Amino acid sequence: MARAVHRSGLVALGIATALMASCAFAAKNVVVAVGSNFTTLDPYDANDTLSQAVAKSFYQGLFGLDKEMKLKNVLAESYTVSDDGLTYTVKLREGH
Repeated sequence: MARAVHRSGLVALGIATALMASCAFAAKNVVVAVGSNFTTLDPYDANDTLSQAVAKSFYQGLFGLDKEMKLKNVLAESYTVSDDGLTYTVKLREGH
């Protein structure tokens, strides 16, 4: 069951990535074909693999992980941490 859900998530991610790659030629609508229903497009509420895969194709985070699982900047250009470690200041990269 978990393998089927994972495979569905990968298929959805592949389709969504292909759609996003051609966004310069796309209309206003996005069509995603998946073998089952995803529960949400809200990235903070996506708890199943398929919903997470679909949400990741539409949203980016401040940070991500590289192939070595090291933190890398995505939407964040840089960040600083206060001396007490309680305040993080994030500089966002310029939009497109």
